[in-house]
Amino acid sequence: MTACGSIKAIEAIPFFDTKAIFELVPMTAAVEALRRAFALRPSHAARAHLRTAGAEFLVMPAANGTAAGAKMVMVQPANQARGTAVIQGLYVLFDATQGQPVALLDGAALTLVRTPAVSALATDVLARPDARSIGILGTGPQALAHPAAMRSVRPSVSTVVVAGRSPQRVAAAVETLRRDGFDARAGSWAQAAGCDVVCGCTRSSAPLIDLADLAPGSHLNLVGSYRTDLREVGADIVTHATVYVDDLDAAKAEAGELTIAIDEGQWSWDRVAGDLADIASGTVDRQTTGEITLFKSVGLAVQDLAVAQVVARAAGLM
Repeated sequence: MTACGSIKAIEAIPFFDTKAIFELVPMTAAVEALRRAFALRPSHAARAHLRTAGAEFLVMPAANGTAAGAKMVMVQPANQARGTAVIQGLYVLFDATQGQPVALLDGAALTLVRTPAVSALATDVLARPDARSIGILGTGPQALAHPAAMRSVRPSVSTVVVAGRSPQRVAAAVETLRRDGFDARAGSWAQAAGCDVVCGCTRSSAPLIDLADLAPGSHLNLVGSYRTDLREVGADIVTHATVYVDDLDAAKAEAGELTIAIDEGQWSWDRVAGDLADIASGTVDRQTTGEITLFKSVGLAVQDLAVAQVVARAAGLM
């Protein structure tokens, strides 16, 4: 047997770029795929981090009974000044039965679907049914993708308030969202935080909003930070909110908002109200109209796998 005798030639493995992924995976399909996957309480491996040349290289493997896959991502903050995407990546999807690679996917595009879909799943369960406004912290690709994801589970949402550090990038984000049919406008961090649903999509190392900025009964999705030295909100919000995580072990390793609050002596892990499996299976819910709920996601490999399988199935590969 030759070294590559049991593996398809690279040119024979279909590649799905950003356009193909978005065409094959409507947001509602991604949300439901994640709901089904996490209702089964899937297991996953920890993310591997390597620092290199001012960037980070991340590897995220996962497997289930029918498929396996791994996402390899470079996070290069300097790309923002260059006008190119900060996140670059590739996903390799395997058929678990025969062990053959069946598809390659643009890793950044996959992340751009699965992360908002995870937030949408949490919002569907935890946000108030009458939510009508969205506050977006940040102006990058995730910030632009989250409003449509929120609207997929809360169709009554129309108003979007965008906050960011660059007025030019905020203005561009507002214009993009208006073309997508939202009543979008620029605002301060505090004004964005005053909305019914707030989505944090930044790599901030210091809190952007305060507890006093939040409206009673609001829901927060925090997806921007994935290291213990990063946080988008401070301990005042963490302590006051009902906190949910995508996975407890992953949160303990990577959720800066929570680990810093613990280090400051203001919070503890036994206050986590549930994880994504609890959310997906319907075992948790908003308890009162006025409570503030917070969903912290650091991103899990099984989320990528669930959405990658939707792509492959839609393309007739699995």
